[in-house]
Amino acid sequence: MNVTPVSAELKTIESFLEVGWREGKIVSDDITQAFELIIDYWIVLFLSSLGVITNSLTLVVFLRQEFRDSVNVSLFSITVWDQVKCLAGVVYRLHKPLGLYKPVWGYNWKWMSGPYLIYLSIFAGFVSYALATYVSIERCLSVSIPFKVRSFITPPITSSFMLGLSLIVFGSFSPMFLIYTIHYTYSPLYNASIVTVIPNHFYYARDGLILKIYKFLGIFYPAIFCTIMISTSAIIVFHLRKSAENFDKMKGAKSTAAATAGESSRVSTTVTPRELKVTKMLLVVILIYLMDFFPRVCTYTASLIEPGFFLYGKYHNLMLVMSNVLWVLDFVNASVNFFIFLRMSTNFKKTFYMIFPKCLKLHEKDKV
Repeated sequence: MNVTPVSAELKTIESFLEVGWREGKIVSDDITQAFELIIDYWIVLFLSSLGVITNSLTLVVFLRQEFRDSVNVSLFSITVWDQVKCLAGVVYRLHKPLGLYKPVWGYNWKWMSGPYLIYLSIFAGFVSYALATYVSIERCLSVSIPFKVRSFITPPITSSFMLGLSLIVFGSFSPMFLIYTIHYTYSPLYNASIVTVIPNHFYYARDGLILKIYKFLGIFYPAIFCTIMISTSAIIVFHLRKSAENFDKMKGAKSTAAATAGESSRVSTTVTPRELKVTKMLLVVILIYLMDFFPRVCTYTASLIEPGFFLYGKYHNLMLVMSNVLWVLDFVNASVNFFIFLRMSTNFKKTFYMIFPKCLKLHEKDKV
């Protein structure tokens, strides 16, 4: 381990921080620390831990069901990235229990892992948003032109889209992993070497180009995804209502065989009852993503307008508070899909109780 005294570079960074968030703060250090303790540690740690459990169960169910359906492929892919987000969230927040055992360990783990695991959680979330957007487009096409869609949206095609979108979105953010350097300095407080995170030359290269691209993508991706999801959701709702009306008419025409045949042919051009259930379930998933989008778009827009509204910037504390709020929304989003699938998908519920029969017994006891 390379331990150095405070160098000229570190002094420059310290003066940068002094001019930055230590002066003219909108949010005090006490409030920021309270948010970090209550929200970032306890609440987010609970949600991310819950997400690890629920996503693991979801992955087990989808693996048992195999991938004969394109919907399973897309939902499995989304769950993988949700799991990456939740795992990164849990591992990063181990700094608190480590700190209870040995304060310097907790301090070092927080600052050593933070620049990487925090960004990993964020970028995994963006990939998950991208894949959910694909699902919204696929569902929109499935209820609009069902017969044509079934012929070309196959599991292999869906797998290719999932992989391609994952590589594009995650790859576009990956330079952010390079902008900080970890140094070690001696701390009289801990009587040990502590980690210091320093913005390196990539941080400042070409007038902070990497940060500008990151902030732009932080607005561009959610704006595009949100627009697509809203548009496709509106179309899906329209077709769901239309299909429901057709099924009602078909039931009312059962007394006449000819009428029934005519209505059945008309319904067959829309969607089947099973597809209606799947589409409704996916629509709920999409709406939860939309609820998570708006605060993130607002936060990234603010950081683009005001460069100081960023980590280690002038409004560092305010950025941390807003980030904690976003973390809660992110990890709620990453942990609730299991409950949606269990509630709204008959096949998912059947497979889950087949794998975990004791859960079925407990569920039946609760009903009684």
